Amino acid sequence: MSSIQTTAALDELLPDEPLAKAPDTAQIKESDEPFDPPAYVYKSKFTEFLWKLPQPVIALTSMIAVAIAITSEAMSPKALGEGADLLTAFLLFSPLLLLLAAERVWTKKKAWLLNWKDYAEDIFWIFTAAYIWIPLISDYYRTPISDAFEWIRENTFVPITLEATTIPGLILCAVVAQTAAEFIYYWIHRCSHRYMIAWRTHATHHHITKMSAMRSNRTHPTEFLALSFSTPIILALFGATPEVIAVSAALGFCNGWITHSNLPMRSSIWNWFFTSPEHHQLHHSHDFNDSNTNFGCGIIIWDRLFGTFSSSSYIERCGSGTGKQLSLFEQYALALYPDDKIKSL
Repeated sequence: MSSIQTTAALDELLPDEPLAKAPDTAQIKESDEPFDPPAYVYKSKFTEFLWKLPQPVIALTSMIAVAIAITSEAMSPKALGEGADLLTAFLLFSPLLLLLAAERVWTKKKAWLLNWKDYAEDIFWIFTAAYIWIPLISDYYRTPISDAFEWIRENTFVPITLEATTIPGLILCAVVAQTAAEFIYYWIHRCSHRYMIAWRTHATHHHITKMSAMRSNRTHPTEFLALSFSTPIILALFGATPEVIAVSAALGFCNGWITHSNLPMRSSIWNWFFTSPEHHQLHHSHDFNDSNTNFGCGIIIWDRLFGTFSSSSYIERCGSGTGKQLSLFEQYALALYPDDKIKSL
């Protein structure tokens, strides 16, 4: 079946109009911060070209570093002992620290620069995700549901297994795993913008009014349940080894931080397949139509195939509804609000 036929068949399952309607412009209050064009001005075509390089360089370096740690006996958990956890944390989070520092120097939009309160709130979201919600969901998947994943792994119809012992092999398997997982994520994400029952769990992420690397982790606990389903099912189907899972996680974390960053990175050949910051910033646009494009957080190829891709790089501001930043309480309570109240925020 062609991609056009596939799109037509799948679109029949979706309503013509999203259930979450575009906000009435009369209800939109003026933002606390004025519209701000990109603060960073490319001084030359060469400078603009250079900003096409950071994303592939950072993503590849992160995957290679994790792959080296896996394949090197000197860096194995047995050899490092108690230092193994510290090395893992450094390899996973060093790209985030690099991006946050870069945002202060090469800012794309001054209106998006974070203050101390923003940083504290972002750290809170990362902490609760890492030490509360993800562990809880992991325990949830260790129930009989985890037995289902084991059964899928043992009886998979997929004729290949994602396992490798070399650095290039691990990177290739990680890209395959991420691409397959994002196919499921793409449809979950797309449906969350069309169905109010799903939007209420996703809206928290779209009510951010500033883009920054740490903001990729601003996910409502209930949404973790849906988003945490796509990767395990793919890893089970492909029989991915722990080594592949580790490199795939490095790619996933890194892609999420990069695409949410407040940096003037430009799209390149790399971004025919991988989502660029320009692509994802547009998805976070306060403009309703723009926010219903570019659903892939790390992989953009599914948007290209299913007709939701936009190459526009223009965005005045990000946010949802009235465009106001919600309090921390509202961000958590939002999923329990009545539909009318969610639409009025």
